[in-house]
Amino acid sequence: MFSIRSKIVALVLFACKVSAAVQAQDSGPLLDLLVQKGIINDQEAEDLRAELVRDFAANTSAGKLNMSSSQVEFKLSGDLRLRHQEETQAPETASGSNTVSNERRRERFRFRLNGDVQLQKGWATGFALETSQSSDSGNQTFQQANSDYDIYLSRAYVSWRPNLQWFFASGKQKNPFHTTDLIWDSDINPQGLHEAHTMTIGDRDTLEFRAMQIIMDDRNESVFGPDGTDAWLFAQQAVYTKAFDNELLKSVVLAPGFMDYNDSAFSSSSPPVNETPFAGSTRGLSLATFAGEVNFANIRGAGTALSFYWDSAYNFEAEHRVHRVYGLDPSVDKDALAWLVGVGYSYGSGRTQGDYSIRLDYRHVGLGSVDVNLNDSDWAFGRLNQKGWKFTSSYNLADFASVALSYFYTEDIQDGLTYVLANLDHTNLLQLDLIVKF
Repeated sequence: MFSIRSKIVALVLFACKVSAAVQAQDSGPLLDLLVQKGIINDQEAEDLRAELVRDFAANTSAGKLNMSSSQVEFKLSGDLRLRHQEETQAPETASGSNTVSNERRRERFRFRLNGDVQLQKGWATGFALETSQSSDSGNQTFQQANSDYDIYLSRAYVSWRPNLQWFFASGKQKNPFHTTDLIWDSDINPQGLHEAHTMTIGDRDTLEFRAMQIIMDDRNESVFGPDGTDAWLFAQQAVYTKAFDNELLKSVVLAPGFMDYNDSAFSSSSPPVNETPFAGSTRGLSLATFAGEVNFANIRGAGTALSFYWDSAYNFEAEHRVHRVYGLDPSVDKDALAWLVGVGYSYGSGRTQGDYSIRLDYRHVGLGSVDVNLNDSDWAFGRLNQKGWKFTSSYNLADFASVALSYFYTEDIQDGLTYVLANLDHTNLLQLDLIVKF
């Protein structure tokens, strides 16, 4: 005689199969709920997911994709961005006033295609393609008489989540850290090993420990010294999120961290591909970081949100970086600190027609503070020794389409520097975007 438990399982399986085309994609929350209630165990839930995927592939037009039975979900997504850009990069002079502005206008585009596969038993894999080899930009400039453009692999990863507390990933992947483009350009997908552990404090608060061992360059070990040592960046961060039941104040995030390179060097014959590449020693970069935000909701009615955010980095080895690695005169200030403070206001989540957002921040990037192979390629075009503003806004024309405006203005901190990584007197950058997501 059937037990109540077996009847429930059979009923759920029958209901899922009746609408397999939908349930193969959407049955996950229902199965998770059954596990939480103790009606089925984890293995039974995985078996049901696999069977639904097989039925979905065999009995619907999606079967033409020949999906593997190990797949729980396969998702394709992407976006196309068209951009009009106007820029000024005024060079610094060792003495006297600057008379050159180096103005330029460009019509640009970026295309990205993402594939993410959720497998059984907490495993996942995925990839991303985009239209530029540069690590900190997917942009291509329309040029060369209608020539075609290359496509590059920007992500390729495998991940495993054995439970809700632990997460592991390997390969070229999304940036796992709570950060801003003061330190990490948002286009960079770091490559290496990533580990994360999440602890729940009370009912809603969390404390996460995130770490990544990032392979920055492969060197020939037959060469003696730093030039024969692979370049690694070791980054770790603790992220504490405090949630509030207050009608307005929703959460506070505090994220201290530390980043440190081993003793190596980037190859001058095959330098990094980014806006302001530095091919040379990795020494002199040992950064303490601290990012965070305070979030408010419904401040001007339902759907509105206000946030205050910050980021910072202090390089404990800035003097060595500036005077030994960069080779600048001892009279030049090391300026080991980079910091950013900003405010943002939004209506909606940015996914629905009529949603909009605005953000404004001010930042200071010292000469010896951050790594130019990682920081934002738009603000001051990745240069050091700059201070200034960044303003961004966006508006959703439809659920899948939006327009955006970004404006950057910076000026030098220390006058008279003509070193290649800090050789700008001031910059302006205007970007007008049309973005379509799918």
